[in-house]
Amino acid sequence: MLSRSPLESLNKKKYDFLLYLLEEGDAMVCLDSRHPEVDVPANEKNNSSLNLVFNLNFRRPIKITEEGIFATLAFSGRPYKCTLPFDAVWAIYDPNMKNGQVWDESIPEDMNLAEQVMETGKPPLKSVKSSGKPAKEPKTEGKRDRSHLRVIK
Repeated sequence: MLSRSPLESLNKKKYDFLLYLLEEGDAMVCLDSRHPEVDVPANEKNNSSLNLVFNLNFRRPIKITEEGIFATLAFSGRPYKCTLPFDAVWAIYDPNMKNGQVWDESIPEDMNLAEQVMETGKPPLKSVKSSGKPAKEPKTEGKRDRSHLRVIK
């Protein structure tokens, strides 16, 4: 039996989680577009936090493999054939349910994640169980809602 390298195993987790979310609807993929294998429009290439929404009902086909996402996406109304390796992906979440996963080891070293959330106002991510299914909503009765991301290791 062949064993997977740690990187292959990590990419398999990202692949599995993305497919799980896409079965339910939308999936937001957060990636570092500066990664050398990422192919996006030049004006998006220097973004450590490029956020792209995917849905299986897109007009153009999306190819998702354990290596990454290959799709023609619209940027400012113009189509662009993108290559998005899972090596560059650091978070995937459901923008409607606010369930997601962050891969700590994939977050760009020069990016302050807490600062990023405060600046962008992105919805908080909640942790997921290792099964890939969303964790139960924590009880927030009587508590103030605070935006945050939980890192899954």
